[in-house]
Amino acid sequence: MRGLKVHAMADTTNGGTEFDPALAARTEARFWREIWDAVPTAVGVAKGVRRAEFGPVQATVIAALPDVRMLNLILGGAGADAAAEGFLEEAIGWVREQGVRGFASLEPGLPGARTAESTLLTAGYEKDYDWMRFVRDPHPPRFKVAADIEVVELDGSEEDAPFGAIAALGFGLPAWVGSLFAPLPALPDWRCYLAIVDGEPRACAAMLLDGEVAELGIAATLEGGRRRGCQPALLARRIEDAAAAGVRTLFVETGARVPGRPSTSYGNILRAGFEEAYLLSGWIDARPAAG
Repeated sequence: MRGLKVHAMADTTNGGTEFDPALAARTEARFWREIWDAVPTAVGVAKGVRRAEFGPVQATVIAALPDVRMLNLILGGAGADAAAEGFLEEAIGWVREQGVRGFASLEPGLPGARTAESTLLTAGYEKDYDWMRFVRDPHPPRFKVAADIEVVELDGSEEDAPFGAIAALGFGLPAWVGSLFAPLPALPDWRCYLAIVDGEPRACAAMLLDGEVAELGIAATLEGGRRRGCQPALLARRIEDAAAAGVRTLFVETGARVPGRPSTSYGNILRAGFEEAYLLSGWIDARPAAG
């Protein structure tokens, strides 16, 4: 496995893949911003799908799902001026006004990380589950994928494509949440895929191409496709397509390893040639959602 060189971090591993956590943070903010901005207006109004920016801090919420962590995010709080200039505090206040329980994800090692933690504690947030960020360069996949899995890319013209529905149901969310993800195949710089098992779409995955960086996400599998190798096949296809598009660095995230909490995705990511880069510190509002 190739090594990893992380810039602006206290601890690094040896090797040749250069990685800038600040750049990854910007790409992740774009990832969620474009999802929110593509939500159909009627759905956004009915379900309270809202986004706001406070300096370098971005907040995305869904009032109809006030306790779902991945849908009520505060990003960018560890930037140099985010907490020191009051932007993080403003974001925290705005999220609470929407009646949801915010989840803040902090990049370690960035200039404002410690100030951000202090701000979150003062505001009534508490330490929560961390996420691991993985990185790899675009070298060709060296792992085997199931021969009976067909991976197809969507171009946005398929009106009945089940991409959004698979994402929502695979994540255990209400069916209407599929409308958040359904527009993605038609967006510039997005690549969206389905894994076909026995002639039926059983899994999905997406990738945002952001210059020479690619973020992989929205990877979900329905029950009929689990333990069949869908996600490794989707990982391999995205790696190949990212390399063909000129990407130099790919990253992906999943929940940190916790005893008694198995994660199939963690093993799949490592087998796909990604390396553990660092933990994203997770913080959650200790106050219950007001919505």
